[in-house]
Amino acid sequence: MENLNQSSLLSICRNQLSKLSEKKILLAYSGGEDSSVLLDCLYKISKDESISIRTIHVNHGLSIDALKFENHCLEVTSQLNISHQTINVSINSSSNIEEKCRDKRYKVLVENCKHDEIILTGHHEEDQVETFLLRLIRGSGARGLSSMKKSSKYLERTIFRPFLKVPKIQIHDYSTVNNISFIQDESNKSDIFDRNFIRHNIIPLLKERWPSINKNILNNISVQEIQSRFINDHIKSILPNFYLKNHNKLSVYKLNQEELYTKIMIIHEWVFLQTGVFLKLRQIHEILKILKTSNDSNPLFAFSRIKITKNRDILEVSIIKT
Repeated sequence: MENLNQSSLLSICRNQLSKLSEKKILLAYSGGEDSSVLLDCLYKISKDESISIRTIHVNHGLSIDALKFENHCLEVTSQLNISHQTINVSINSSSNIEEKCRDKRYKVLVENCKHDEIILTGHHEEDQVETFLLRLIRGSGARGLSSMKKSSKYLERTIFRPFLKVPKIQIHDYSTVNNISFIQDESNKSDIFDRNFIRHNIIPLLKERWPSINKNILNNISVQEIQSRFINDHIKSILPNFYLKNHNKLSVYKLNQEELYTKIMIIHEWVFLQTGVFLKLRQIHEILKILKTSNDSNPLFAFSRIKITKNRDILEVSIIKT
């Protein structure tokens, strides 16, 4: 049983890595169970394959155990003789903390990822299910509901999730069998955070009623991804008709000639392609109000790290520098 558990997860990881052209890995190492198991798999694979590993730990400073996590990661990587880096960040907000921590964490990862490296994270099947439910509750469209991808781009860096289709129980079994050293994050027990509330309260209730809920949600995610790709490919094919010189500028006149649903899809895809930011429907409606105004003195929309302005026939999107 032990050999089966170990070889199974190792085989999955080895098989996923074989699909990559990059052989230099930057692992997002939190010190929790998932990233610790992934680190162990990568370390074992590196013994007989030509991959190099280095790790990075992002310390948000929000947990009372933040320093414990930081020191644990340093200790483990030192024992394995793996290059390790800790980045301290601060979140100056009392709202949307989860989302802002995630954005900050990914920003740190890509900024510290070299051009010949690939970022790996320990996201697994349950993370994917939770992400789907969170986005469903928040009103995401097809692209958002297609949830995380095994491989995705963020600011020109690739993020790869080799465990995305692996059940959490398989990771936990591997951890137990192989005596993996990790730290339990006490903040994961708090239902103040939306993801934890869904994990502790909603998903157990759904599984009690529908035991195969994970499988059903994963199938739904696949459907959403197919639909999203079809829609996005079509929108990308017509987007150039609306560009004004640069891709970050659209013609207000041409947009206003389109049906409402077309305008919504064009703006959604345009903003995502230029900034990587997903807009919600209500936010796009705010932008549509800008299109209708003839007063250009203050037609401004700002969200997250982007702003959109209108100047006569030009609708322009830009990233807010911080």
